[in-house]
Amino acid sequence: MTKHPRIEGIDYLRAIMSVFVVVWHMDGGGRSLIFSKEQYPDHRFTLSDFVNFHVLLLAVPTFILISNYLFVLHGTSWAALKRRLWRLALLVTFWPVALTLCKRGVFGLQDLSPSSFPSLVSLLVTAGHTIYFFFVSLIVCLVITYVVSKLPDAAVWCGSVLSVVFLFSLPLATKMSGWSWLSAGRSPLNFIPYCFAAILLSRYAGHIARRKALILAAGLLLAVALSVAEWRLDTGSIFFASEDPFLRGQESAIPAYTRASLLFSTVVVLILAVNPAIKAHGAVRFMSRHALALYCIHPFLRRPIEDGLSRFALPDAVALYGGIGLVIGLSYAMSIVLSLYLKEDVLR
Repeated sequence: MTKHPRIEGIDYLRAIMSVFVVVWHMDGGGRSLIFSKEQYPDHRFTLSDFVNFHVLLLAVPTFILISNYLFVLHGTSWAALKRRLWRLALLVTFWPVALTLCKRGVFGLQDLSPSSFPSLVSLLVTAGHTIYFFFVSLIVCLVITYVVSKLPDAAVWCGSVLSVVFLFSLPLATKMSGWSWLSAGRSPLNFIPYCFAAILLSRYAGHIARRKALILAAGLLLAVALSVAEWRLDTGSIFFASEDPFLRGQESAIPAYTRASLLFSTVVVLILAVNPAIKAHGAVRFMSRHALALYCIHPFLRRPIEDGLSRFALPDAVALYGGIGLVIGLSYAMSIVLSLYLKEDVLR
């Protein structure tokens, strides 16, 4: 199999998108009326909405697309899939258990015991109702990518179109049926189109390179058009979190990831990054290497740092962005220290 050179533009994506995750979780993009269950009908699109929903929320989809793209690029063999699934199984076991123990102790683990089959499914899909649902979604996507990669181009194209239509339809189906779980932010359904996109980006890399400007323009146009449609059609109180733990963390009247516009934005970002002229310098390589650790460690630090800074009479902006900086910096530091005691597979 041909050995592909390192794509240094992807180092930039890992570095930047991992920071975006922290900024999103700590409300660094601000909050408009779309986050208010009572006032969202009066909402008008703001700069904060653009930052939150069209910049910061690119992070998880970008990581999904990168992982599947590299999987396809380096060969979708059964052995490669097993290696990836084993590592993800380790990550999705270690970090949710560690976070639950840290926040709620042993009794917190006992409280997670499912009482029914639906609660068991919810527990597994959401990685114990934690932010580590990403690993579960990635497992599902890698399996789908492995299967679909064996299909001819026509079938992949057909599946790609159908998956985009499916994703776009989910919020509408949610509003019509009342089944809010269809648009849950932690659902793997949100990321199925990324499997097809990863395969097509790999198979048509040469065509994309020759027509990059046209393809980027088309991708941006689709992203904008779909975004306009989503903001007009896909808002409602049903998208806010309910008592179902599967829906925990949904705090806006528009779905976080059940939006087809994110797919095309992410494709544009990856096409821009897959440029051999891009070279990553030392700081970017460091941030890229510690991107997974930043994602995994920052939930342990967020609340203590926010609580600590609240004891000082700091301006709101200083407390917010100072806290974000502290969480990021300490996460990197802990990544270095923990690498002395933990297996690299759970940090890198």
